[in-house]
Amino acid sequence: MNPVYILIAILLAIDNIFINFKVGGISYDRLLEFLLFFYFFKSYLAEIHENPFFKKWNIFLLLFAIVQLLINFKLAIVGKIEFDVIYIEFIKCFSFLAFSFLFILIAKKDIRYVNIIVGIHFLICIFAFLQHPMSPIAAQMLEIKRFLYSAVQEGSVLNKLEGEEAYISGGFGDRFRLAGPYASTISFSYFAITSFIINFYLYLKFRKRLNLFFLGTLFVASILSQTRSLLLAEIFLVFGFYFIAPLKQHGLYKLVLIIGAFFAVLLVNVSKDILASGDSRITNVDSGGESDSRPLLWITGIYAVMNYPLGITEQDYMEVKMHMVREFGNSDVLYLSAHNGLINMGFHYSFLGYILIFFMVLFLLKHINFLEPKNKVFFKMALFAYLIQSSFHNNFILNADYPFLMVLMLISVEWYHQNNLQENTEELSVE
Repeated sequence: MNPVYILIAILLAIDNIFINFKVGGISYDRLLEFLLFFYFFKSYLAEIHENPFFKKWNIFLLLFAIVQLLINFKLAIVGKIEFDVIYIEFIKCFSFLAFSFLFILIAKKDIRYVNIIVGIHFLICIFAFLQHPMSPIAAQMLEIKRFLYSAVQEGSVLNKLEGEEAYISGGFGDRFRLAGPYASTISFSYFAITSFIINFYLYLKFRKRLNLFFLGTLFVASILSQTRSLLLAEIFLVFGFYFIAPLKQHGLYKLVLIIGAFFAVLLVNVSKDILASGDSRITNVDSGGESDSRPLLWITGIYAVMNYPLGITEQDYMEVKMHMVREFGNSDVLYLSAHNGLINMGFHYSFLGYILIFFMVLFLLKHINFLEPKNKVFFKMALFAYLIQSSFHNNFILNADYPFLMVLMLISVEWYHQNNLQENTEELSVE
């Protein structure tokens, strides 16, 4: 195995962990990714020439970058944002391209490099488990995590670290939300959904028990993270695939899933009072009787983008929030963002971002439909599972979530291998 490709796999696997080790505002791992991108620049150009999917993906990334550049330039000229934001966000758009290409590079070369990624993901889960209050070395693991964020002097990250310390020292395992080496549980959940999808893909393709074991590990970690959207997304992916995919024992799978779902609903209803007595977010199925403010946050976000379709600043957003508080009387709107990754795309790319996202989804679905039936169902379920996860949190691809780009690039890799297989078969038949 090539050491350079191994390095790439490691860099992709540890994304969003060493974010506080920076030079010139760019984390060390991201800087290495840029250097490796330029090192393989000829391969990048060849990929564009040979791979229609990747070529069109580049066009979409370029359009997103241009839209964001023009919007930020306009806002900077009128004095609503600092000029630094223009090149910072532009470099970020370029980093999405580098990340996407590096994954395609190693995944096409040898699937073992993807196995390295999921292997490191497994180690990240082990790190997270050892940090749980039930672990005898939880305090020591927390010190390691403090080192990862030692450059942070104030803000939400420090508050989260202090909260984790309080739960660990108090032994409040039922209230502790697993985050592992990440700054927050939400960052961990985005890592987890991507790793879960990749492992499920590898299991379906190669039927290795190790990937099944990794899936179980990720699911347990997801439960301990107490992130309901993550659990719902993972369950939807697995159940949805086996319910729809044209497999040999399709009828049996459907029957088992229906019976399993029936007993799960029955169990929740029978034990509802018992479950609600705990402090866990998972067992408190009725949210303690409190109303969920997220629908209003979503409406506020959409309303803000509609009122400022060509770029919105924090000041503009606050004015919209004040209007919504006067309209609905819910003060949560003032302190919380939209809590929907797709809606937040309008804040980063203006209303035009929604149009680009729409055509990007059509582009992805078009190429997914070229795949064999089993993979067609899998990737459609994966996209929907990600939508479930991101619909309750602020991150989204081409904004703050890099790992899911690997799932999208798997579509390209699968499409490439399928076309090569067809071409080789045709050549053999001609001979």
